[in-house]
Amino acid sequence: MSEETTSRFTRQYFRNIAVFTFRAIIVAAIFLYFGMPIFQVLSVMHTRRIPIGDVSPADLDLEYIDVTLTTEDELEIRGWYIPSSNNAAVVLVHAYNGNRTGMIYHAEFLAEHGYGVLLYDTRTQGESDGDLYRLGWEDHLDVFAAVEYLQQRPEVDTDRVAVLGLSAGAKASLNAATQSDSIAAVVVEGTRWITFEDYMVAMEPKWYVWIPADWLAYQIGEWVAGIPSITPLHEAVAQMSTPLLLITAEAELKSGQAYYDAAQGPKEIWIRDEPGHQIDALFDEPEEYEQRVIGFLNEALLIQDE
Repeated sequence: MSEETTSRFTRQYFRNIAVFTFRAIIVAAIFLYFGMPIFQVLSVMHTRRIPIGDVSPADLDLEYIDVTLTTEDELEIRGWYIPSSNNAAVVLVHAYNGNRTGMIYHAEFLAEHGYGVLLYDTRTQGESDGDLYRLGWEDHLDVFAAVEYLQQRPEVDTDRVAVLGLSAGAKASLNAATQSDSIAAVVVEGTRWITFEDYMVAMEPKWYVWIPADWLAYQIGEWVAGIPSITPLHEAVAQMSTPLLLITAEAELKSGQAYYDAAQGPKEIWIRDEPGHQIDALFDEPEEYEQRVIGFLNEALLIQDE
């Protein structure tokens, strides 16, 4: 084989490598920026139900009753209610891909301080109705139904109802508080974003490369859910005067800080030196958690008795 032929084969070889690499990059980009966002958002919207099992407040020696709430959009939401002994009550809203049992220890310490507690399964989860999880954009309707139930209880004063939520439950709780004067206080832990605009407020520069994929995921979610033009949560919070206790891990402080800064009413923030998305403050620091939450709720709901 002549030197010229060898050179030609060599050039052809590297040309083929370059074409293959280019095509591989294109395929990977299509998957990362189109395929993966579609798969992820559709996976999130089709939740798997986690059964309640045999767990109940009775396991913690708490008296309770089974309740069924009906939301504005006519879904039945199932939960437990632990009666109040101090004329105040708290709605507990669990995280995504869970059920009311994930809040049972929150219910325990609140009940020990006399608070009535209503914990329920969010729509599409546990034993509640719903077949398509619309990324939390309708979960505030469950909160409204829970607050209305508590306000109808004879042992609860109508102006002494608070909401405490974790992660997706925190978004639902905060979103509900921006739209209702019936919520007297709100405690949120691990509150992240509810719209693409909220996501961009919390975005770190190192994740900018994923912005196109995340934008597409939100667009697909809105189209599948049929819920366009959602108000960014950080904008809605700016109109809220409800007392707020915001608990956030250091790693997601940018998101939590945006909501905290926007809030116009009495507010407190607890920044925990923890990595990632954290909603375990009760278990990691039980004494401080109880002290902060009870102190905040007492101030917001019971101070008028003094």
